[in-house]
Amino acid sequence: MNGIGKRLKQERKRLNLTQSALGAIGGVEANAQGHYESGQRLPRADYLFRVAAAGVDINRVVTGVDSSNRTQGPALTALMAGQTAEDGDNAQSVVRIIGQLRQSLWVTANALCEVTRLIDASEQQLSGNPMEDHLRVLQGDADLFAALALAKVQKVDHETH
Repeated sequence: MNGIGKRLKQERKRLNLTQSALGAIGGVEANAQGHYESGQRLPRADYLFRVAAAGVDINRVVTGVDSSNRTQGPALTALMAGQTAEDGDNAQSVVRIIGQLRQSLWVTANALCEVTRLIDASEQQLSGNPMEDHLRVLQGDADLFAALALAKVQKVDHETH
């Protein structure tokens, strides 16, 4: 059993689900779920997206790092240096929230992959289609989010050096 399969099985058991139940949530048969857990096959992004929505910690499954117990990066460690116990609690909250944000980004990225797959599978042209407007709004939101995140990361990185 590979690490991903083992951790996927642990997450399934943590959620008190059978292989059939988690497989159904992920859109696969119980035997495919068994293959994932045994390490014979790796799950696809659309499966991971669906089981994440059901509470599976995808970050833990894929990387082995529990989202609620994320290790600190150098920037956060530097920010925490010399803080009081109360400040340390706040810093731990920041670390926890960053872990949740990273998991949300993973789910969002997989959702975007699923949208792309559905659009590619569609025989319709986007031109003049209401989907086109929705995709433009989504693109604008993604561009804004990426710019804000990059600005924050650069600011934190600059303050720690």
